[in-house]
Amino acid sequence: MPILNSTSLETHLETQAILYPTLRHLVQLLPWNYLRVREYLQEQAKQNPFLRQNSENREALLEDVLPNWYSPIARELSLQEHLRGQISALSLTSRRREALIHLTKWLSSSGYLEESPQVWAAESPWSASELKAVVPLLQNLDPPGVGARSLQECLLLQLQDRPHSLAALLVRDNLEDVANCVGNSNEARQNQQLLLEKLQQRLLELPTLKALTAAILEIQMLEPRPGRNFSYYPASIVTPDLKAEFHANSWQVSLVYEASREFCLDEEAFATLNQYPNNPRLATLLQQAQSLLTALNQWQENLLKVGQFLVERQQAFLVSKDSLDLVPTPQQLVAQSVGLSDATISRIVRERYLLIGQKPCQILPLRSLCPPIGVGGRTSRQIQQLIIQLIQEEPTTKPYSDEQLAQLLKLRFGMAIARRTVVKYRQLAGIDASAARKLSKSRNNKVPK
Repeated sequence: MPILNSTSLETHLETQAILYPTLRHLVQLLPWNYLRVREYLQEQAKQNPFLRQNSENREALLEDVLPNWYSPIARELSLQEHLRGQISALSLTSRRREALIHLTKWLSSSGYLEESPQVWAAESPWSASELKAVVPLLQNLDPPGVGARSLQECLLLQLQDRPHSLAALLVRDNLEDVANCVGNSNEARQNQQLLLEKLQQRLLELPTLKALTAAILEIQMLEPRPGRNFSYYPASIVTPDLKAEFHANSWQVSLVYEASREFCLDEEAFATLNQYPNNPRLATLLQQAQSLLTALNQWQENLLKVGQFLVERQQAFLVSKDSLDLVPTPQQLVAQSVGLSDATISRIVRERYLLIGQKPCQILPLRSLCPPIGVGGRTSRQIQQLIIQLIQEEPTTKPYSDEQLAQLLKLRFGMAIARRTVVKYRQLAGIDASAARKLSKSRNNKVPK
């Protein structure tokens, strides 16, 4: 009988992901904008003799690559940049840090925080309450007084280390009177005396005229415009990769800059390769140049494919510029429609911008054309707007509860929505609960006797 060997044979199957050169280059290029891609190609051309930048385009590059309205000029540090440096050093969660950076975009040239929490939160991943909660963090940064909503708040922020001083008291309760006391005129002296008498009627510790004069001088030394010593660039300068224009009753998408026209294979290098046909180093460099240019062409094709799909889907929004006209378009839908992977779509729409050619021209993030689907096939912004509309119509004495809002959304708009979901979108819109709204409206409706 044959003897059976106790050792058995086993077969192991293993899969290993291999990125071919062209695909590897494409994955690297996808998240970059044109300027970053062009910079990378220029670096590669310095190292690879087979990759050449077209000489006939070099003069045009100086003027055409960066038109004046895209190009940043040499400038001093902006207030936003000064604040971002401090924010990066704070011990915060990443979400609160990003919220704080977002808030700096709403600072005026004087350093004041403009608009309301609802406006700050619009089209952002943060709720109005989240952004309102980080305002004190902004106001604790340098320069003192930054992030104030009024002159009074700006001055008080600069006096917060001595809140019980006479100067702080004057700013808090008598700022208009202080303005009338400045100067050496007889009228200013009379106003100083009147203000002193007013203070002596209120304060237990009676101030003297000398102390009042010193406090007014201290207020005059404060900075009413904390942002004056910084350059002002509230919005970062961006370079769009795609341009949408309306021609012949349809929207057409094109590349703002075609990098593939600037770079090509160097014919002189081929002659060198023919002289040394067995040189593996030259063969490798040629393969790298060819795969890079192939990836570059595919990069441009993918941009155009995704841009054209989004523009055709969001035609109503491109005409009205109203975010309520945006059609829900999750990135998974884009991927299925254009035949690319979800990861590829994510890389393409991230940090990439679209120039809308219709006057007035507008530049917007490509990802803003990909709003996710919310309840009832509507975007988050649309649901918030419907809730705001219902609350604007509610009775003053009996504001709608969240349960009633859910019922009204179902009856009037056909949206089957749970009460807790209403709460989420109501809070995103920066709207108080029904009890707080009732209290606020009752106070506003009181007529003073």
